[in-house]
Amino acid sequence: MNWIKKGKVLSVALLTVSLGACDLLTVNDPGRYTGPDLDGALQAVADGVEGRSQLYVQYFSVYTALMADEYQHTGTWSGFDAMDHGTSLKEWYTFFNHYHTNGRVFSEQSWDRFERVLGAAEAASSSVGAQVKLARATYTLLSVWHNCESVTEPAPSPSLPDTEVRKVAAQQFSDAISVAQAAGTPFYQNAARAGRAIALYQSGDYAGAVAEASQVPDGFSYDQIFNQVYRNYVVVITTKGHNEAAGLMHWLWPRIDQTEDTHTYIRDWATNEHDMRMPAWFDGEIATDNITPHYSQYKYQTDMDPIAIYHSDHMKLIDAEAMVMNGDYAGATAVLNGLRAAVGLAALDVPDNEEMMMEALLNERFAELFMEGWRWADLHRFGLMRERFDSFNDPERPGAGRPTQWAGSSSETRYNDMVEDDDALRCWPRA
Repeated sequence: MNWIKKGKVLSVALLTVSLGACDLLTVNDPGRYTGPDLDGALQAVADGVEGRSQLYVQYFSVYTALMADEYQHTGTWSGFDAMDHGTSLKEWYTFFNHYHTNGRVFSEQSWDRFERVLGAAEAASSSVGAQVKLARATYTLLSVWHNCESVTEPAPSPSLPDTEVRKVAAQQFSDAISVAQAAGTPFYQNAARAGRAIALYQSGDYAGAVAEASQVPDGFSYDQIFNQVYRNYVVVITTKGHNEAAGLMHWLWPRIDQTEDTHTYIRDWATNEHDMRMPAWFDGEIATDNITPHYSQYKYQTDMDPIAIYHSDHMKLIDAEAMVMNGDYAGATAVLNGLRAAVGLAALDVPDNEEMMMEALLNERFAELFMEGWRWADLHRFGLMRERFDSFNDPERPGAGRPTQWAGSSSETRYNDMVEDDDALRCWPRA
């Protein structure tokens, strides 16, 4: 973990504050920063681009947990309630696409600045270049993390299906790898390899994904970090001792012990042992809606705890999934058991059929990627949303018609003349 580097990352919203507070530049008007000012502060520009590329991971972690089977609404907010019950409005999520579009423009303009100030050759072998190339690819990947379509270039440009956008992201991560290699920045090289591995396996290219994932070292993690202005939203909005507007979904409650003055762990799906990958807390407290018991996540305990975006354990899950797809159940189980052993859980037996193998894979992905924003995507790509919610026999949360991805951005239809302003042509997958 590169803690020193991580500590430098700034959000875009904090960039001007940081420039005003630090002795990075000398400007006539400290409230306004011109092109020449930024030309002399390329590290601050790169930090701003990278920080902004991470900004919405915390929100994804909450919203997708509500759309999937990790969270339920336990507060008084109509938006959270709609997500929990699968009745959210299409327009509610268009700002995600708008954010990614703005971020892409920001990263591309910053790269142009680097080439102008440093020269093309130096920019392509600079650490700031590696940061911005990684951020550019991350924007593209996150734009279809849970969306069914997006654009990959500034308007005017066509809206592409998520599968095509991930291919673009994979190429952009390749560019980031090349710049990071030339710059001698292994931290950014590993992050770009991990991002490329995710883009590839979500596109169905398991061989390519495994090739990249295998090069990410054990223990590596590229995280969203927080500061006094931007705090961990999962904690602030949903966690014990804070707002408690959402909590762990009711099917998990029987696997969580009640405690009084300390947290516990969700019990393992296979052995009923405490699974240290899924810290939780329940002391009998009723949540802010004054009705629902609040079973809190506790993976993130303070509002400064980082959220992993790309990490080596996810790379191992990619390897296991590729083996499952190739029918190598023994190999896949060995990988999963390695992850389980790292947290003291008993080994799984090798499943003898596809259904049992998929059950093991998805349960291990749930535990390993707990509250990192991946569950909803898993339910979508394996076509399990309706089956999963129907299994709850919960009339308030039916499986039929539940959204499995977010819709395409309506803002693109307004501002991009290559995207038709016709809702009938915009995707919005439902179970």
